[in-house]
Amino acid sequence: MSERALLAAYITLQRLLTERLALQREVETPPPKLAALRAQGATRDAALASNRKRRAELEAEYAALERETGALYEEREHVRRQKSQVTNMKQLQAVVSALDHVQGQIDEREGKLKQIMEELGSLDAQAAALTAESPAEREQREELEREWAKRRVESEAELERVRARLREVQLGLGASAMERFKKLWNLRKPNAVVPIDGDSCSACHAVLRAAVLQLVRGGESLQYCETCRRLLFDPALFPPE
Repeated sequence: MSERALLAAYITLQRLLTERLALQREVETPPPKLAALRAQGATRDAALASNRKRRAELEAEYAALERETGALYEEREHVRRQKSQVTNMKQLQAVVSALDHVQGQIDEREGKLKQIMEELGSLDAQAAALTAESPAEREQREELEREWAKRRVESEAELERVRARLREVQLGLGASAMERFKKLWNLRKPNAVVPIDGDSCSACHAVLRAAVLQLVRGGESLQYCETCRRLLFDPALFPPE
């Protein structure tokens, strides 16, 4: 195989690999508008789930505190009844102390119950603000989903064509030439074979020596950028297929 034919094959490989990468991205990555709608919905759903979880925790805590407070109310009434039965100052002081202790526990729990009610009200307001997807939003998202699904089918078919063409070019090159390309590709991917831009390398923008530039424009040998070591070609000689 002549160096011109080898250069042409390497250029074709580079273009096919670039096309394959672009198609893979099209298949795997939703368009920005759809991605934004999906992210918006995911954020809303996560916030609603967190809201529901916190509400369930607070309701369970509220129920437990209500039971405790109810038991303390009963205890307070029992202590009050004991107060009416005291016969001396010592007993009275003990009953008053017990009553104060019970009342302190009741006050503490009633304060917590109030705090929980306030937080539940705040959660209700947050949930109301986190409105579900509107019919118009759903219609827009579903239309974008359908459009992307159609494009994915087309891109996957095109991707298969590119893969087949890659296999064909690789077989035509042979093992030795392919090994040479792989080494270059591994060092400089995703752009190992690049066109010149005027008198410069289009990848690193280094100005090429006149002798190198002349050889690149001749297209009969493999010429590399002396700065970035990428393989160079003249796009006027090797236009896209």
